[in-house]
Amino acid sequence: MAAAVASTDALQVIGFFLTLVGLLGSFFYIHLSDWLRDVMALATKWRFNKDADDRWDAKLECRYEIEQVANWTTLITSVVVTAFVGFIFYLGVQLWLGQPDKDAAWIYVAWAGCSFLAIYVVMTVYLLVRGYRKARTLLKEAVEKLGG
Repeated sequence: MAAAVASTDALQVIGFFLTLVGLLGSFFYIHLSDWLRDVMALATKWRFNKDADDRWDAKLECRYEIEQVANWTTLITSVVVTAFVGFIFYLGVQLWLGQPDKDAAWIYVAWAGCSFLAIYVVMTVYLLVRGYRKARTLLKEAVEKLGG
């Protein structure tokens, strides 16, 4: 797949790839971190209301909100965005491998790309696991307390 591309052109293309990933990643992380913040806030709201006998409306509202945060939309979005990031990373590696004479700038591109991918994957997995564990726990408690 790797076509003969001049080194400067390849660096420009990789810069474009990183711009795409940066834009998408920024919007995605805003969404993912907002989702986790909502899950954690809902956990606090549920904790304050779950045992109060006079707060039936608040408990029902929590139950409704738990369904919103515990659905699979966030996971599906995360998988799609991660697949795109992986594809762009793959294209960058193909460009890198296609360079017969790699100048000094390529090592910095390689370090930046690998570092970004590692941080991206670790943070995505952490945020998803933490959020879904908490959401599942809340859903289980709400179903036990209020019914299915």
